[in-house]
Amino acid sequence: MASPEPAALAIKLRPSWKPKGLQVSNSNVVFAGLGLLAALGLVMLILRIVSSGDDRASWAYPTAFFMWTLSTFATAPLVAYVTRLTRGYWGYPIRRLAALWSIPALFSYLILLPSLATLPSLDGRASLWFGFRFGVPGFADALTIGFMFVTGAALMWLTSIPDLASGDVRLKSPITRSLLMNWRGTTKQWLLIRSASKYLGAFYVMLLAIGTTQVTTDMGQSLIPGWRSGIFPLYHIVTGFQAGVAVIIVTTYLLQKFSPNIRPFIGQEQAVNLGRLLLAFTLLDFYFFWADYVLIWYAGLPSEIAAMQVLIADVYRIPFIAGAFGIFVIPFFAIIFNPVRRRLWALALISTIIIIGNFFDRVRLFVPAMSNEKVFGHGPLSPLPGVVWPNVSDILFIVGWAALMAFVYLAVARRIPAISGWEMREGAMLRQETHFERGHIMLLAKPE
Repeated sequence: MASPEPAALAIKLRPSWKPKGLQVSNSNVVFAGLGLLAALGLVMLILRIVSSGDDRASWAYPTAFFMWTLSTFATAPLVAYVTRLTRGYWGYPIRRLAALWSIPALFSYLILLPSLATLPSLDGRASLWFGFRFGVPGFADALTIGFMFVTGAALMWLTSIPDLASGDVRLKSPITRSLLMNWRGTTKQWLLIRSASKYLGAFYVMLLAIGTTQVTTDMGQSLIPGWRSGIFPLYHIVTGFQAGVAVIIVTTYLLQKFSPNIRPFIGQEQAVNLGRLLLAFTLLDFYFFWADYVLIWYAGLPSEIAAMQVLIADVYRIPFIAGAFGIFVIPFFAIIFNPVRRRLWALALISTIIIIGNFFDRVRLFVPAMSNEKVFGHGPLSPLPGVVWPNVSDILFIVGWAALMAFVYLAVARRIPAISGWEMREGAMLRQETHFERGHIMLLAKPE
């Protein structure tokens, strides 16, 4: 068991320790560069809406990018919720930096809405909605994902209030007092924060599962005749858990390396536990892929084989191989070794490969679906559609929006500390390192 960093145990209740936001100025080369690329991404989105309209094929790569965002940045905040739910005290330093990703993920909603508007009628093709036609799939999908994003942002803000409400709240403006819940640190307010964080977190998990099931079916399976799978939405969720943990590992490593305010609190304790999660989800990824694929292999139905030829064996074989190596092969043969899982820089390198591999996996799943013209019917695709490679506009769109995600994160982290001060103070009170016989042990109090 790895011990917490000494700086985390040395935090005192009095005087109250408060974290600071990231010290990133507007003139910082990286921040300014990300801002310019983010502006490019927004321009490319506007041009895509104006020039493409309801041409579904033109939204193939933006849809794949949104699904990648759903699997990475939108899933990352679950690490904060899970460590609170399971009382994983090792997660104190990373909860806030995980929750902050809910704000960049919220911006991806701008991609989802025009993509949903291009979906064809449900009549004459496979669908999740059976005979129901009121407001589906567009309105239902937008509503579920929208509620999920708002819940994630509310959870992040609610758990940040104790750190943001510095000084006498009564001296602040009425709007600020409302946003900070007129925070005075009373027992009732602390109970509200703890209860609401648990309920909002559970609600976020539920909406993520439901929303992922809806959009992966409506923008994936239902657009390729013969693609039938009851496991695919769960495969998307589990691979998202892996990529979400990978995002947290990369973020933790970068903040530890470049932020002196956060560096003292990040150490081997976080690396060991995040490495365990990454290994577990890597194994689950392969299990759910094989559980889905083996049914098609044994059944041998022509329609399902044709769909797999598009997604795996033939048309999108290159993205599939890149995704398979990035999601499973390389991570598995690296993180099965204990020394790798105990080094944050090594985990960050592997996590970067996982994040890239997840993107290629989303390309091979959703680009053929959104670009397929023969969406009606239930028989096999014949002839098989050709591969759709990204053009310059698609590449600029992806690069710009990836930069937008990072830019928004840094901009928010400048205002809201990326480390939770009140939880770090709680952890210092509940944990103590002491001598026992010939060694050191960690005393851990669990008041709940």
